[in-house]
Amino acid sequence: MRVPIVRLEMVVDGYAEYLRDPLSSSGKAAEWIERNIIRHSNREHVIVVGCDAGGRATYIDEVGRGSVDYCPGAIPEIFKAAIMSNATRIFIFHNHPGGDPAPSRVDREFTRKVREAGELLEIELTDHIIIGRNGAYYSFMEDNLLDGSPGTDGS
Repeated sequence: MRVPIVRLEMVVDGYAEYLRDPLSSSGKAAEWIERNIIRHSNREHVIVVGCDAGGRATYIDEVGRGSVDYCPGAIPEIFKAAIMSNATRIFIFHNHPGGDPAPSRVDREFTRKVREAGELLEIELTDHIIIGRNGAYYSFMEDNLLDGSPGTDGS
């Protein structure tokens, strides 16, 4: 039996305009992703933005595209590009095409799992931002739900 010898590489599909400033606020980050990636889509997307130690975006990866009210986001897919690019932190974005950015129980559980996986991999989940309509967004970081305290898991 033969076992393949492999090499992984990231392939650039395109570019989004970005000023090399750190992603310093959830509102600016949400606006940037909505304008450059999601663009009023009628289905849910899960987007990961990897950042260097200074908080500057180094890549954007669409890890899921779903239906009008659901989008799968597999934990290994969330971290694959982060590991390959030596990212030290990630932002996760997803949209709610219905307009209301309030997180569901599933959104809260997903965030908890990503945060825990990131801790094991030493890649910080800086924020999970849900984008609604007309500039509305929800930030888990702004709501203090990324530190593992009660509420992160939906309780």
